[in-house]
Amino acid sequence: MARPSLAERLSAMDQPDHASEAGAMWGSVRPLLVLGRIVMVGMIIIIGEIFDDVRMAGLTIGVWALILGIPLFLLMSTIITYVDRLVGVGEKEEANL
Repeated sequence: MARPSLAERLSAMDQPDHASEAGAMWGSVRPLLVLGRIVMVGMIIIIGEIFDDVRMAGLTIGVWALILGIPLFLLMSTIITYVDRLVGVGEKEEANL
């Protein structure tokens, strides 16, 4: 299967986007959540390095950052994946009508 030419891709960009309201809202919220995930991983690393010697309840702050950060990262990833599928299913149903 051949890739579409540049002219075909440009003409496809001129076609209206038939996204639902939910799809349009998710399209503007999703990049913020993805960026938040990236920032969260960076903050986990930075906090782990800066507060390496500080202890709380017998564990260093870096360990606490991992204990709390990894489940939060997985939760955000799960939410993003779930809503992607939820919005995608709605768009497929509208396309079939």
